[in-house]
Formats: sequence, structure tokens, C-alpha cells
Amino acid sequence: MGSANHPVRDILKNIFDSCSISAEQVKHLEDFVQQDWVIDKNEAEQLLRVNHALNQNDENCPEWSDFFVTSISRLIIFDMNSPGEIDAEEGDWMTSMLEKYSIGNKSEKQLMREIQKLASSIKGKLSDQIQPD
Repeated sequence: MGSANHPVRDILKNIFDSCSISAEQVKHLEDFVQQDWVIDKNEAEQLLRVNHALNQNDENCPEWSDFFVTSISRLIIFDMNSPGEIDAEEGDWMTSMLEKYSIGNKSEKQLMREIQKLASSIKGKLSDQIQPD
């Protein structure tokens, strides 16, 4: 997320150092992600790293959960390649990210519920973990 001297780097460092996040920090991250209206896999992985660092502290900032769920969902469900669906590549990528960064906190559980609710189909390794209603 951003170049080495970009202000978002300082925000991420503060979040990782404190293992907590504020509504103001979420707003800065949201502004950064929305500059180009596209969240890419590198940005999504950073958000998964943030969520992992927060552990259960995500519950102290509901703004984080909303931003996290919306951002990851936008990448894997509402992309231009397979809108409304999670294709095999996206499902495999999401599974690898969860294997690496899963913490089982409220935000992650909310993300999984959202995926289940919004995706018309889920392919790849993620389909073994979750199925749409």
C-alpha cells in the first residue's frame, strides 16, 4: 500500500505496532484504497495482515470490520473478470491468504458470512470451506 515514504506506511506501522486501529486510521486506509476505486491483491493482502495483527482488537473498531469486509468482497466477488462469482483463481488465492493470515476474529467471520451471502458461486479451494446459501 503506497510507496515507502507514503503516509499510509506510517499508519500501517502504527497499527502493527499497537495491534489496534481507530476510526481515523480506517478512514485514511479507505481514502488510500479508494483513490483508484480498485483494490488489488497486494492491498487486500495488506488488509488481511492488518486484520491478523488486530487479533480480537478488531471488535474495538466497527469501522474496521465494515471496511475490511467491503474491500475484500469487492476484490473477490465484484471484480470485472467474474462479477458475482468467486472463480477458481480467486478461491485459491483467498484460501492461501486465510491459511497465512486467519485469526478467526469477528471481522474475518463477518467476511466469510458476506462471501457466503453475496457470491452466486464459489470455486477453487475456497469452495471446500464455504458454500453459498
